[in-house]
Amino acid sequence: MTTYFCDGIKEVTLLNGVARLEFFRLLTGTPPGANREMQAVTELIIALPAPGLVQALSVLERVRDQLIKEGVLKPATGDAAAASQAPTAPERSPNFPNS
Repeated sequence: MTTYFCDGIKEVTLLNGVARLEFFRLLTGTPPGANREMQAVTELIIALPAPGLVQALSVLERVRDQLIKEGVLKPATGDAAAASQAPTAPERSPNFPNS
């Protein structure tokens, strides 16, 4: 099985009962010495039927709750807090610092 590292989700598209999740990885400009600005490059696209997306969201909610329980994340209280707590894309990938 192939493993893909992704920094986050770039876009989600719903069409005809199928969710298309586009994952991205952060890369610096190439070649070295060129524009060193980070770019979100599509790494992987996954298509799920709507029931599969709902099941995946349920699993991710359980993971979020576990991270809150372990103190890794802080619980959000209300819509404004949820928006302010939303993670932002890091300036560079912590797993690939030289990419």
